[in-house]
Amino acid sequence: MKNVIKWSSIALAVAAANGLIVSQATAAVENNEGFIESSSATLSNRTMNFNRDFRSPGVGQSKRDETATGFVLNFESGYSRGPIGLGFDTIAMMGIKLDSTSDDAGTGLLPSSQGNTGPGNYAEIRGAVKAHIVEDTVLRYGVHLPSNPVIAYDDARLLPNHYNGYSITNESIDGLFVEAGRMNDRGDMSSSSETDGAFILDEKVTYLGGTYTFSDDLSTTLYTSDAENLWKRHFLGATYNMALGNDLSLVTDLAHYQTSDESGPADNFDNDATSLALTLGAGNHAFGVAYQQMGGDAGFAYYDGAIFLANSVQYLDFNAKDERSYQARYDYDFAGLGMPGLTFMTRYITSDNIDAAPAVRDSRWERDTNISYTVQNGALEGVNVLWRNATIRQDDTLDGGDVDENRLIVSYTWDLL
Repeated sequence: MKNVIKWSSIALAVAAANGLIVSQATAAVENNEGFIESSSATLSNRTMNFNRDFRSPGVGQSKRDETATGFVLNFESGYSRGPIGLGFDTIAMMGIKLDSTSDDAGTGLLPSSQGNTGPGNYAEIRGAVKAHIVEDTVLRYGVHLPSNPVIAYDDARLLPNHYNGYSITNESIDGLFVEAGRMNDRGDMSSSSETDGAFILDEKVTYLGGTYTFSDDLSTTLYTSDAENLWKRHFLGATYNMALGNDLSLVTDLAHYQTSDESGPADNFDNDATSLALTLGAGNHAFGVAYQQMGGDAGFAYYDGAIFLANSVQYLDFNAKDERSYQARYDYDFAGLGMPGLTFMTRYITSDNIDAAPAVRDSRWERDTNISYTVQNGALEGVNVLWRNATIRQDDTLDGGDVDENRLIVSYTWDLL
């Protein structure tokens, strides 16, 4: 209860601060209705139980199992009137430990590790200033949640990680989105400014790219980036949706990365990664297959959510050196049986040709199942319950060996403005 009161106090303080700044902007800027009318604020809650069984008793940590709840308060202002519109954004995040032991810690939900359960809660507040200039051009400095193939935030645990830096985006040409930026620091998903590792990687990533939508059915994406002292990376992607008639459609997704060393021969990041996915939609059913291949002198390395490849799934990414992987997937929306809000997904990915050691080629597989339900009406309308299950079988030398994993997630978002 004390944690809940503490979070409520933080939320009220942030809301009060936002209200004060908005009122000051109202007094200082003439014709500023857009600044206020376009503002939005949401409060999201996610409660997760994360259980990962390494199935290796007696070899290191055999299991990780923690439960926590997290809150994200996100305020986004509109822009002041005039040739240059000014605004600001604020994001406040807090994670609260519900269950954790020193033997089972280290899930990534909390700032904890085996032998150390960490603090009972962690929190931080970040902000950004922004300016709207010319036509559909936005400059931003401060906190970022980027989401593109070469730099992307990760939201797979309790709270999203984030970056600090500056960026510019433009959408003045119909169908074209262009962006460029430089991110200086990356925050962890399970730490705060009050705990060690608030910014765990000094990446300094510079990027440029965008997406052009030719029509409702066809779009292409092109990005280039430079992660200082790590690598240079380029991405090319295309998505095409072909209507086949009789409630049938075929979606084709192509993704290709080319990565080269930035830091010289001491580190080897040279890699070519390609995936091709086909999805046949048939009413409430969807059937998918995908192929992914690694080439070059190393596997595909990354430190955030920027791996936009078809076989990057719940646990594995199938991104080892020379690895080839194959996926079969099935989705169903139970609205077809009169149960809207209930969805099901299962997939199986297997791989071969992993360069595990000189003259040794290895293989592995993963099976995933997701069941999700969003309450459609009543007092709990909008509450989502998601169960994610994964089974992984591989040699102990590959990404931790055999794993059984379950994640139970309950989430809800309140619209405050």
